[in-house]
Amino acid sequence: MELTLPERRIKIIKSTEDRTLGTFSEEVFKECLDNGDVLLSFQEIERAFRANPNYEFLHGAQDHLSIHFRDIHSCQEIRFSAAD
Repeated sequence: MELTLPERRIKIIKSTEDRTLGTFSEEVFKECLDNGDVLLSFQEIERAFRANPNYEFLHGAQDHLSIHFRDIHSCQEIRFSAAD
């Protein structure tokens, strides 16, 4: 009997933290097929958030395998990271 394992996709997790309210949430933002798809998705997310003047860029995927932004009005922090 042949054992077939289900395909494991890499998830991009979006974490949102509001230190003034004391709240933290996580959700699956996107599922990717492979590492190349993850890096491409990170580039798209980073480009979109950097283009928005409401967000301050804290660090990108070249520093860590995550992207980190802060909303300059609410001080809410948004982080995108990869998990399998």
